[in-house]
Amino acid sequence: MELIQKMNRYKFLYVLLSGALIWTLVFCYVPMLGIIMSFQDFNIFKGFFGSEFVGLKHFVTIFTDPVFLKAIWNTLLYNSVILFLGFPCPIILALLFNELRGVFFKRAVQTISYLPYFLSWISVVALFYAFFEMAGPFNDLKVLIFGEQVERTNILMDPDNFLGILFGSHLWKNIGWSSVIFLAAIASIDSQLYEAAVVDGAGRWKQVLHITLPSIWPTVMIIFILSSGSLVSSNFEQVFGFQNLYTMEQTQVVNTVVYKLGVQQGNYSLATAFGLAQGIVSFLIVYVVNLVAKKVSNVGIW
Repeated sequence: MELIQKMNRYKFLYVLLSGALIWTLVFCYVPMLGIIMSFQDFNIFKGFFGSEFVGLKHFVTIFTDPVFLKAIWNTLLYNSVILFLGFPCPIILALLFNELRGVFFKRAVQTISYLPYFLSWISVVALFYAFFEMAGPFNDLKVLIFGEQVERTNILMDPDNFLGILFGSHLWKNIGWSSVIFLAAIASIDSQLYEAAVVDGAGRWKQVLHITLPSIWPTVMIIFILSSGSLVSSNFEQVFGFQNLYTMEQTQVVNTVVYKLGVQQGNYSLATAFGLAQGIVSFLIVYVVNLVAKKVSNVGIW
């Protein structure tokens, strides 16, 4: 009864929310019915109810087939580097922005750092290919520094460089925009804390260590917990865009394997099983990281 009264009182707010709720239901929850395919040898002509039930057959295949195991290893490796090495970078950038005193220069630098975020990943991939091609600026710079005898190479064609390319492009595209939330957290810190620190003789470095970082720590932990689920979920557009004939075989990740199995080869059951396993592992990682964070720092998302 109380719930009905509240809904009636805030009926216009529920009307505003209805579009988002319907979209979420239709595109996020209804498609979850397709999870049943991961336990079947799904046949598109027989449908869900006519396809043969095979239990955990596809999950066994995922964790025993060398191709899938290689994709899982690549996914964990690439995303671990991006998460653990890339996560501190926006925080450092936000701290540096906070120390700038020239208003015009600060705004200009911030705006420039945000711009790559608004490029699509396909545009970013095209820029990188243009920069590193044989006749591109990267090789021209090598020739300028080391002379005409230096060999022109395209580093995007070497699978050993793939991780570095992923990390560099991710950092270039996202570091500026990711710093916004930390800048907002810094802006919310009471200025009287800094004034008291100055009176006590604390310099800028000690103010950062003893005031700024502890004050934004809850925000940092929340963002890290939410980001931890990405350890088993690569950015498909980024990885698929940078793959080519020379690197594709050695750089497969979970998302690209699911795409190849489900879309290109029509093996919907195996692709669904792979996606379901990925989702379950992502949830478990977030749950465990959140549990540890609450024990260590008393900060969590639930």
